[in-house]
Amino acid sequence: MFGFLKKEASSKIRVMGHDVDVVSITRNGKILFTGTTARQYPKEHLEGAIMEIAFVCASGHPYFAYYTCPDYYFAVAAPGGSASFGGPVETEKFRSAVSQAIGGFLVKCLKDTLKLDAGRDIVSFSHNTAHTNVLAYVASIGDWAPVQHNDGEGDDTSERKVAAVNAGQINLSHVIAVDELS
Repeated sequence: MFGFLKKEASSKIRVMGHDVDVVSITRNGKILFTGTTARQYPKEHLEGAIMEIAFVCASGHPYFAYYTCPDYYFAVAAPGGSASFGGPVETEKFRSAVSQAIGGFLVKCLKDTLKLDAGRDIVSFSHNTAHTNVLAYVASIGDWAPVQHNDGEGDDTSERKVAAVNAGQINLSHVIAVDELS
């Protein structure tokens, strides 16, 4: 009756002094959550500065969470890598802390919105490197999807993959992470 009063969980998190924004959560080729920031992008926007975390589950397919953190992304993506983020030890501390914080968000979000209890199912997490995904709007599903796109592919790869999904030539699960990190 009072569902309209229910507030969506904030996808903005502060971790070790850095702003983190969860933009997408997926599982088994399906989009489970799209963050407010992503929903506010213009539909032609391609967000390449996203990071991926896989949350391995005892029951099967992992959950994947995608986030932005400009401080972290630009430090590890730039020449010199983790050195500009405090070195390898600080980088690993941040990766673990952000994964734990996003894992907590994922569990709460799925419980509140989809009535799924992922807290007992998640057994571990793995954090990916930079340059593996681009968040793109997929018109055929009316949502944002973290399309796999790495440095070895051409600059227009994300657009071509999205166009193929929109045209029905391939399924979304063929262009996003389903079983393992991108």
